Amino acid sequence: MVSLVKGFAGKPAHAPLTDIGIGAYTAGVAMLVAGAAGFQQAAMATASVITIGIGLIAALPTIITGLVDLFGIPADAPARTLGWWHLTLMASATGMFAWTFKLQLAGYSTGKIISLALTVGIISWVLLVAGGYLGGALTFVYGVRVLKRPQSAMADALIPGRADHKD
Repeated sequence: MVSLVKGFAGKPAHAPLTDIGIGAYTAGVAMLVAGAAGFQQAAMATASVITIGIGLIAALPTIITGLVDLFGIPADAPARTLGWWHLTLMASATGMFAWTFKLQLAGYSTGKIISLALTVGIISWVLLVAGGYLGGALTFVYGVRVLKRPQSAMADALIPGRADHKD
């Protein structure tokens, strides 16, 4: 069960889950912007709600796996502090996207882009980008949940769990 939440060494569960939320939120905000600019407003008003909703659904497993990763970092490590900042920004973005979703619900049935939903959505997306940048630093600078074994056989690198116990 822990492997499902945490993932295997070199194959963390959190990273691919973030792609769902980031993609859905980005697409949803792009739809709000496109609709507000006059491009198929009715379709964009409806699709933005659905797409942001998908991001919100994906947030739960993403948050759970992120917390598991966070608490796996030693408490005194700089990466742990950065992890808390990442969590703060991403949780703020998620809360703001929930607000965007609620605001734009009225536009779902009327086919209109709600101005406040557009504004809050753009702010949410900026928080998302900033939080994602910090998440990237956790991975690519601090190597959180990275299994660096450049001499591993390709099969060991591709099959979950095979590289975990190879030294």
